[in-house]
Amino acid sequence: MSRFKAPPPQAIPVEFDHHEDFNIAHPTTGLESWGLVKVTSQLLQQPGGDIYLRAGKHIGPHKGFGVRHIWQERGHDLVKWGYPTVYDVPRFVSDIIVHGTNIVCEFDSMKGNERLIVLRGRKGCAVLAAWPIGDDQLYYSVVTAYRNRTPNGKAVGMIEGFQIPETPKAPDLAPLTEEDMRDGSRSACLANP
Repeated sequence: MSRFKAPPPQAIPVEFDHHEDFNIAHPTTGLESWGLVKVTSQLLQQPGGDIYLRAGKHIGPHKGFGVRHIWQERGHDLVKWGYPTVYDVPRFVSDIIVHGTNIVCEFDSMKGNERLIVLRGRKGCAVLAAWPIGDDQLYYSVVTAYRNRTPNGKAVGMIEGFQIPETPKAPDLAPLTEEDMRDGSRSACLANP
C-alpha cells in the first residue's frame, strides 16, 4: 500500500445487515425522515420532499449511496474527524443536515430530477438524489456526505428540520416550608399524584 493513500476503514460489521433500502433513523429525533427539502427558488422545477438516509450499498469508487457508501468512501477520514465506526455515519450526516441549512443545485440532471447539495460550512456537504413517489411527489435520499469541497451552484432551497421531542420536565415546586418538613405532606403528594 502506498504511504500516501489513507488506510482502509474498519470493515462494516456483520451485524449491520440492513437491506440497502432500509431507512436509518435520525440519531437525535429517532425519526426515519431527516427533515424536508423546502424549495425557495423558481430555478428548481421540482418539488421538495422528505429526506432519508438509507443503509445503502457501495458499488465502487464514487458509485453507491447511503451509510455503506459513505463509510467505504470516507471512513478513513471519518475516523480522523471523530466518527470512528460505521454506526457514527448517521451522526456525521446529522451534523450536516440541520434546520435552516442552505441547499444548492449544480443542475446536473439525474433521471429528470436534479441532485441537490446541502451545505453546512466546515461540517461538510451532503448530496441528495431525488426519487419519485407517484406522479407529482419526490423524496430525497442521501447519496454521500463529505468535507472540504465548495460546490458551485445556485441556492435553491433550505432544510426544514423537525423539532427534537422534549423530555418531560419535573414540575416546579415552591420551596419546602417547615410545615411540609414536619408532616411530610409534600413528599406524600409527590409519591401519590
